[in-house]
Amino acid sequence: MRPITRPFAMAGHRIRLSLSSPAERNVLLLYAEVVLAGLLAAAGSFNSAFILRAGGSNTLVGLLSSLPALVAIFLYLPAARFLEGRRNYESWVFGALWAARSGYLVILLMPLIGTSLLPEVTTAILVAMTAPSVLFSTGWSPLLSEVVPPSSRATVLAWRSMLSSGTIALLCYVFGRGLERGTFPSNYQWMYLIGIIGGSLGAWLVSRIQIPASSSHDPLPGAQRVPYLQTLRTTIQARPAFRRIIINTLCYNLGPWMVGPLYIIFFVRQLGATDGWVGLHSTLAHIGVVAGYALWHRLIQRMGEDRALLASLPLVCGYPFLVAAVPQLTVILLAGFLVNVIGPGYGLSHSIIFLDALPEGQKHSATALYSMIMNIGAFVCPLIGVSVAGRIGIIPTLLIGGALQAAGASLFYLLPLRGKDAEPPLHRGVPLPRLFGGWRR
Repeated sequence: MRPITRPFAMAGHRIRLSLSSPAERNVLLLYAEVVLAGLLAAAGSFNSAFILRAGGSNTLVGLLSSLPALVAIFLYLPAARFLEGRRNYESWVFGALWAARSGYLVILLMPLIGTSLLPEVTTAILVAMTAPSVLFSTGWSPLLSEVVPPSSRATVLAWRSMLSSGTIALLCYVFGRGLERGTFPSNYQWMYLIGIIGGSLGAWLVSRIQIPASSSHDPLPGAQRVPYLQTLRTTIQARPAFRRIIINTLCYNLGPWMVGPLYIIFFVRQLGATDGWVGLHSTLAHIGVVAGYALWHRLIQRMGEDRALLASLPLVCGYPFLVAAVPQLTVILLAGFLVNVIGPGYGLSHSIIFLDALPEGQKHSATALYSMIMNIGAFVCPLIGVSVAGRIGIIPTLLIGGALQAAGASLFYLLPLRGKDAEPPLHRGVPLPRLFGGWRR
């Protein structure tokens, strides 16, 4: 079989595979892993509903969104320093993934012990899982940048997202129907068991990835003696593109973080959504993601990452306004599908630009700093959102969050992002105004 030059080429929707090189084998492992991880991700999408069904309060759901971010704030930089002090850091990344996913096993067993404090204990376990998750995520982006060459990143990231979303879409519907047919909490225990099996197999596949020998680096024994603020200042000042992506992304996400935990509360408590509806909503959303990545992968090749990102932003920002204006479950299903068709234009473009913006020699520290700053917002904003909604109602709070998101999106037009190694777009006309990232021949 003739080797491929591009993993899982999307042109013509034909997929050819050869294992003639470690790089192609790694890509196959990345694709297979994300499908298995989808089992656990689909189960995890019901975490908030599980807490609500167990008698948890709205505040507890808000804490589930904010407390992991608070824990992560203090762990990202130590995690980066730890990994940069290891010659073979990937083994620690793989081990952290195992540890993070094993937390669901404890959640599975909790109802067997007792249910009096089930919502609180479940939240505490999910928060505790943040620690190994931080170590994993700090090393994952640098690892991907070494395993996947720049010319293949758009394809690999797009296919991983499509495979993940396709798996989650199917399973969320199946899980939702299954939860409706079962009795609480045993119905959730069966769902988590399936997720744990898939997540464990996926973690094993990740551990089989081979890191190129040329990517090995000498450990930095002195990194732990450098003050945090000095590391932050040096890393950000050395890379203006990295500084810009931090500012833009932080401001853009303030609104979504604020209203994020309000959606499930609004759907379940005020609109009466069942577990089956929650599963169908997740299914349609992930089908939208699959369609969106297939669409935007092609558009990015024509437009470039920067223009594709700008083209998608206005439509993505409209979701909270639509939910607030038309609070009907059927309409929300359609809106969730459409926004996830458009969302990959931002998500895929942003991911490619972020990998390009990582400073050489400081990829772990840069990833940690970026994640730490994002988690400051992710910690504060959900608490503010739940508090504001308790005073003025969920719908007005959704409007405030949508306005904040739109204001943050404007920064991407005022301070545009560009990938370091981005190839020039194909010279084909795109029927979009220049303001939204398009151009005409």
